[in-house]
Amino acid sequence: MIRMYRTAPSVLSCSPFGRVATILIALVFSACTGTEPPAELPIREGLRAINGTELYVKRMGAGEPMIVIHGGPVLEHGYLLPHLAPLAESHELIFFDQRLSGRSAAVVDASSVRLATFVDDVEALRLALGLDRIHLMGHSWGGLLAIHYALRYGEHLQSLLLLNSISASSELWQEEEKRLAQRVTEEDQRESQALRESEAFATQRPEAIEQLLLLSFKAQFHDPARITDLRIYVPEDYPDRSRQFGNMMVDLASFDLHDRLAQISIPTLILYGSAEPGAQLGGTALHEHLPNSTFVIIEDAGHFPFIEQPQAFLRAVRDFLSTVR
Repeated sequence: MIRMYRTAPSVLSCSPFGRVATILIALVFSACTGTEPPAELPIREGLRAINGTELYVKRMGAGEPMIVIHGGPVLEHGYLLPHLAPLAESHELIFFDQRLSGRSAAVVDASSVRLATFVDDVEALRLALGLDRIHLMGHSWGGLLAIHYALRYGEHLQSLLLLNSISASSELWQEEEKRLAQRVTEEDQRESQALRESEAFATQRPEAIEQLLLLSFKAQFHDPARITDLRIYVPEDYPDRSRQFGNMMVDLASFDLHDRLAQISIPTLILYGSAEPGAQLGGTALHEHLPNSTFVIIEDAGHFPFIEQPQAFLRAVRDFLSTVR
């Protein structure tokens, strides 16, 4: 079941997030359902020189281009696949691993690990690929980057799709984090503590880090058993990447973008799973402040609605994109 709320262009309405567990893990270190795209759709991938670093880029399908910004950070785009792949039947999907993330370059200039640079990376990618106006999709942490991109480079956008995005204010984001923390069971707490005390974690082995990350995401599912459908890639040097990402914390300590959101006039999809605290907090606030937004809540889903309710998720995204065209 899908609940949908719409606002007409330039009209604000009030109606009834996006946890970044990876950031929490970074602080620790520093202190399947879905359908593959048809075989005939082209897939191109590899490292590309972008904005002073090397980013891993994957292009899939054909049609109007859509750049997809993954969550995390420090993780990579792979957890979105194969779940988003069916959208490549109508659009060219452009995934990339963010600066310091996944299979992108592991070492960057420390001064570049700032939110503004991550946003500039998206614009530099658009230019490097020779794209004109694009659709921009961001999940979780990627949603916050997408909002910043729309505020700075909105003239290059056809539409904006915010999937379980981080809230547009640190205050709401922190409240959502508190509510998620209350869902962690005692059993998961004990398992997490045992992992932290294990030799595998002490030696920072990727499999131990992966298990801890998955435990941190478990409370974000409507059905915690579906955590087995979440696939994440943890590189060998994940702890080093996380430590470097610590430079970003100054940009995330305190922020509020709500007063600026009226500048974003392009069609915007705001989508959350009903079990996500942001469906009631950050998502509602985004909908109230974005003048041309459609707010969709997918029932019986949490932070990863494309995993828990793939058909409802794809239907909502396709319906939105059909209105943009």
